[in-house]
Amino acid sequence: MSATTHQPTFLDWVVILIATPLVHFLGLTLRIREEGQTQWGPNARQPEAPIWALWHETILMSVWHHRDQDVHVMISASRDGELIARIAQFFGYTPVRGSSSRGGREALSSLISYLKAGKRCAITPDGPRGPRREIKIGVLSLARMTDCPIVPFAFEAEHCWRLRSWDKFIIPKPFSRAVFVYGNPIKVPRHGGEDHLKQIQAELDRVTLEAEKYFKN
Repeated sequence: MSATTHQPTFLDWVVILIATPLVHFLGLTLRIREEGQTQWGPNARQPEAPIWALWHETILMSVWHHRDQDVHVMISASRDGELIARIAQFFGYTPVRGSSSRGGREALSSLISYLKAGKRCAITPDGPRGPRREIKIGVLSLARMTDCPIVPFAFEAEHCWRLRSWDKFIIPKPFSRAVFVYGNPIKVPRHGGEDHLKQIQAELDRVTLEAEKYFKN
């Protein structure tokens, strides 16, 4: 059972109904490439359900690029999370509401059930409040309980805006080139611990750096 969530106000619905087509239009204008372990990308068939791990700052275009894939994604139970969850639903996602500070245990339990049923899941291990690009233990617990691989990936656009938020949220500029870099899948044994958490952090850092360098060559 997910955490109790905020009900959208009239103004929230205005934002949702304006933002959703704008995000879709923006995604259609981008020239996106996939690099790295592309067999773990959204349009490939994986031998087992992945746990996609991405930094919070890359949510916008990650939601668009992985749309209509029956992905179950953990989203915080906050008001901002409500807006993200409603927009994600328009793109074919099933939001699972909760975070490290609120409803996290119930959300993890739901994600575990979905993964065991063969559903793809996604998590932002530094969300919803940071610190930026620092992994929390939830993603490790998810992998330990399901034996599903964690697949870190990163996004970067050649031209983009970055918000003055804690995560420096990325909004690519229309008609930019963009890239998703998929990392090596990481399996975590039942009793995996700090070493595996560091491995996940290192792989997310690696693909992030690769994505950031992609348009600088």
